[in-house]
Amino acid sequence: MKNSGTWREYMVQRLATDQERIKGYLQAIMEEYQTFGDPRVVLLALQTVAEAEGGISALAKRIDIEPEALSEELSSDKALTIDTLKTILNAFGCRLSIEPLETENPHHRTAYSPDERLIRTASSATAASAKQGS
Repeated sequence: MKNSGTWREYMVQRLATDQERIKGYLQAIMEEYQTFGDPRVVLLALQTVAEAEGGISALAKRIDIEPEALSEELSSDKALTIDTLKTILNAFGCRLSIEPLETENPHHRTAYSPDERLIRTASSATAASAKQGS
């Protein structure tokens, strides 16, 4: 029986052969992050895709950063800055985007329109200001 290696090695092989698979993988990882909020999952996925596309050094060259600095960023327990994430995703042929949250109950609204948010923010600020003035 052939030893197939680790799950990560398998993923690197699968991702190296298909750009659409990379996009699907990153989409799934971002959805997982949205649900569970663990930035390490995103960092590990970015490392895996980088390895599939030639390694950290190749990615660092494409985004004009020192390989050691990139490796340190991707090995941290902290979330990447939005600028760094955008740059890395762009190098992988992807981009950040905004989508509405889906809810199980179509009658339960979880998001407010921009106008409603502005009104709620202004109302909250006015109420807080009034409390401080009392």
